[in-house]
Amino acid sequence: MSDKNYGIAIDVGTTTVAVYLVDMETGVVIATTGDTNAQDIYGADVTSRIRYSSDNGHEKPTQVITEQLSSMIKAACVSADVKTEQIIKITVAANTVMQHLVAGLSPVSLGKAPFTPVSLFGGELPVWDNLPVADNAKIYYTPAVSAYVGGDITAGLFAADFENENKPALFIDIGTNGELVLKHKDTYYCCATAAGPAFEGAEITKGMAAIDGAVDHVWSGGSGKIEFSVIGGGRPKGLCGSGLLDLLAVLLDIGTVDSTGRLLGKDRFYLDEASDIFITAEDIRKLQLAKAAIAAGIEVLLHFAGISETDVKLLALAGGFGSYMDLKSAARIGLIPKSLLPVAKVLGNTAGEGAVKTLLCSDAQERLEKIREHCEYVELSSIAFFNDKFVEQMGF
Repeated sequence: MSDKNYGIAIDVGTTTVAVYLVDMETGVVIATTGDTNAQDIYGADVTSRIRYSSDNGHEKPTQVITEQLSSMIKAACVSADVKTEQIIKITVAANTVMQHLVAGLSPVSLGKAPFTPVSLFGGELPVWDNLPVADNAKIYYTPAVSAYVGGDITAGLFAADFENENKPALFIDIGTNGELVLKHKDTYYCCATAAGPAFEGAEITKGMAAIDGAVDHVWSGGSGKIEFSVIGGGRPKGLCGSGLLDLLAVLLDIGTVDSTGRLLGKDRFYLDEASDIFITAEDIRKLQLAKAAIAAGIEVLLHFAGISETDVKLLALAGGFGSYMDLKSAARIGLIPKSLLPVAKVLGNTAGEGAVKTLLCSDAQERLEKIREHCEYVELSSIAFFNDKFVEQMGF
């Protein structure tokens, strides 16, 4: 052990949590720990956790996540042979609801109009009790834009170097709550779409998370035969988001699903009858609704910026689903415009990368604040144009 200083970067997702232990001198991540968000006992999405907090108070969800983060920090320090008292700085990147709960603030106001956060963060706060760090350590929460465009998005834009993008650029983080940002000139046009959990394999008959046993990719093998790959090999247990996306694209190509989204001649399609893996008409409908929400959101931002999709010179895809989906399949079903395929770039976990970058850049807080100051939030629920485009995007 030494007297060096270390930092902790934390990415608190609704589903998963990641903790990065960073050597502040070298900038190297020397240990990483990850786990499922322990708040899942209060619901799988932010809406459920807001509802729980409304009925029972937010104290228990806050206790669960702060205790989990404390344990993860200790585990990272043990693996790297670092004393916890050497940690002098902590950064948290998360959606607005998760930031509230980590900071011990009630998220209840985020669940009802006018969706006003208690805080939009962007500042340093004292650490919570029993956090295993130095006594004088401070915790910084990356700034949120609105109730549903959070600090994970500003951190992601920071990680993706959108500050220096001089041509129109689109940033998309597809999850249960799909966040979209279109930068044009000096303005970041932002919106959030209620895509639902279908692209994460949730609420789908044979859907599952992207873990061992999940079908992650599907393609046409010729002669009408459909082939697929399974995470970890072996027999398939279900379909994860990327597999569902591919399967729908293949079914459209072979004419089993028509342009309206109707599954022709049957109420379900078997990918693998031996393992009883199939997709139903209702599953396709959920995927259709999710893709329409994202696609319509893109159209609204282009409209507000006064440009067309052909003006966009970068499509940056963030988050777990964006990292694993097949871009051609995404374009085939209309999730992203086909014209943007040549400029599409998969970035991975930009929230985590942004949290690490924030630890290491001396001017990070000022730069993140400047990003937020230039964000223009577009509330889709109040825009008739969004509803019109949503209906249009339901087709394939």
